Amino acid sequence: MDATGEQSRQQDIIIYDSFNSPVLLNMQSTKMIPIESVFSVIEVKSSLNKVEINKCVNNISSVKTLIKDSLDGINSPTAGFVFAFTSSTTLETLLDNLVEANNEVEKHKQISALCVLDKGLIVNVSKKGLKDITLLPNEDTTPAIIKNTAENNLMLFYLLLMQYLNQSRVSVPNLLKYANAGELLNIEYSIPKKHVPLDGYYELDGGRIELDTAYSIMKGSKLLKKMEDGTASLRDIMLYLSRHLMEILTYTEQAYGAKSTDIEIYGKNYKVSDLERAIVVYNKLNDGEEVNKQDLDFYTKLSNDMYTHYLSQVLLSKQ
Repeated sequence: MDATGEQSRQQDIIIYDSFNSPVLLNMQSTKMIPIESVFSVIEVKSSLNKVEINKCVNNISSVKTLIKDSLDGINSPTAGFVFAFTSSTTLETLLDNLVEANNEVEKHKQISALCVLDKGLIVNVSKKGLKDITLLPNEDTTPAIIKNTAENNLMLFYLLLMQYLNQSRVSVPNLLKYANAGELLNIEYSIPKKHVPLDGYYELDGGRIELDTAYSIMKGSKLLKKMEDGTASLRDIMLYLSRHLMEILTYTEQAYGAKSTDIEIYGKNYKVSDLERAIVVYNKLNDGEEVNKQDLDFYTKLSNDMYTHYLSQVLLSKQ
């Protein structure tokens, strides 16, 4: 499994770093291993046919789909091998079956090598020269057949497996991420207000929010609390917006990487330019300055509409 909680299909053999990796689940017939610690998996079949090839393709691709997220960031891809003792069909037919099964599978998630003991191997070779065997299929490789005696087939399969194990590298998994994915821990950081580092930032959806901006918005916490409690007046809402609209817009731009032309307030989208105009009128009224009828009507309509939506949200929250 990986640190997001995703699990592969059940595998016959898992080759992993048993010295440095824990077994997340260890039952008599089932083990669960962090994908970061896995070198390779092997599907073992007594007899190989089209149905079994489809199963092998699905099983191995489910392992290669898992995300490796190690502490040091260095991890070789997981290889996937198939070993069968015999088959009632030819290697050529098995190759046809394999190519068909791989139609919906990305190249890097395909089988590394397939061995039928009494017939031969199906491997991936480089398109450039058509002789170098590659254990990590990619767009520059193509499948090829090797026929030999059972003894030589076994030896070649063993050498290919050992070659990959010797050249690949696994790392220590991030166990805290696994614990969170399995809901064994619920890690939420809490920093007391007086210890918040204003020169820090918080990452969100690919963007980041500067903590001094967020702290500036939170200075209006008394007004925010009234608004959240459903006890705010129209004046409270306009006072909060007049103090913090610019910080809210900066916060939004940092979080999403683009300036907002509109903003949702209590379930309705308002144009930023309209809010800015309404705040100018509000400040004039608050300072006792004259306001023309057109601006006053505009302010009254927008602020009343916003307050109506606020009251509707308050009623919904109490149901």
